[in-house]
Amino acid sequence: MEKITQGVLLVAAALVLASGCGGGNAENAETKQVAEKPSNPEVPPPTEDPDAGKTAETPEQPKKDPCTGFELDLGAVLALSACEVPNPKPDEKPADMKGKLEVKLVASQATIAPGGHVDLQLTLTNKSSSNLPLFFTLDPMPRFPTEAYDGKGKSRVDMPAGKPPALPKGVAPREATSHETARITLVPNGTAKMTVGWDAVKMKWAPDKLKGTPPEMGYPRAPNGPLGKGKYIVHVAMPLVQVFEGTDRAISAPKTEITVH
Repeated sequence: MEKITQGVLLVAAALVLASGCGGGNAENAETKQVAEKPSNPEVPPPTEDPDAGKTAETPEQPKKDPCTGFELDLGAVLALSACEVPNPKPDEKPADMKGKLEVKLVASQATIAPGGHVDLQLTLTNKSSSNLPLFFTLDPMPRFPTEAYDGKGKSRVDMPAGKPPALPKGVAPREATSHETARITLVPNGTAKMTVGWDAVKMKWAPDKLKGTPPEMGYPRAPNGPLGKGKYIVHVAMPLVQVFEGTDRAISAPKTEITVH
């Protein structure tokens, strides 16, 4: 009886050990499954964005043409090398500017004292409905000289009497250099402006100024006293070319009346 009881106890102990080992393995397997199972199976793992950190590129804007515009500073624009173009061919036909180009010359004051100074506002306006190209001679810079005439507009009063004196000995003949051409373009209703000064004075030949005076400016002159009282017609001679106009040069040499008193 004692042997049977010991046998039963041994069998019971073996069963307990077997169930304990099996239970441990089951718990370990279940724990492993929980560890391997995603915490949120509905949300996919994050992926790297190849464009992350990049900034949006701004499209490159077309460069503005400095020789084309609505309001141009005529003197400044003509000084730009970007506005230089090939010289017109001799057989090119001048453009008729009637109804297209309006040119005005307005004095800052209509009356000045003898020997006084006045500013002349030159304005070119495109009156057409399309872009208007204008061509100017450069030698090598654009020149806008003034010309003063009597009240009838017939006789020059700002030129010395007689012909220029002979060149001094040792001074080479004055020969004009080759010139260049500049082009500006006014958009519809666009304007180009510049200011030119004029002094109410007489002039005399100045041979002492030959050195350093470009041949294109002619024989140099110097002030020689104030103009007398009266009315004068003052022109600004633009280096505007390739335009068709009459002998009055209303386009290339606009005028205004100034009274000296």
